[in-house]
Amino acid sequence: MTQKPKDFNAYFDFQKRAMAPFLDLNEFAIRTFERAARQGYEAAGEALEFSIAQAKAALTAKDPQQFAAKQALLASEFVGKQTERSNEWLKIASQAQAEMGKWAQSANEEITAAVRKSA
Repeated sequence: MTQKPKDFNAYFDFQKRAMAPFLDLNEFAIRTFERAARQGYEAAGEALEFSIAQAKAALTAKDPQQFAAKQALLASEFVGKQTERSNEWLKIASQAQAEMGKWAQSANEEITAAVRKSA
């Protein structure tokens, strides 16, 4: 007597369906981390440029009034850039929150449908 080999396709299909939400979550996490890392890198670059510009201003100023005026101008430009960065951080956070909510809702619907189907 020979036994018919088991069909593992059903198991593989189940595994794909079961892991799909987690793969989506992983992709979401990687995209969000990349955006946050890019933001941090750009903010650090702007801080470095600001410090270099301050050093140049200190070396090229002819008198204290000129130095103070240049420092004030550099500081106001830097604050403006960092304010824009803060707004971009908020945008990233709100987009991540919205996307996470969609993911959770989708995963919940899939689980609910699977439970109802099996019951």
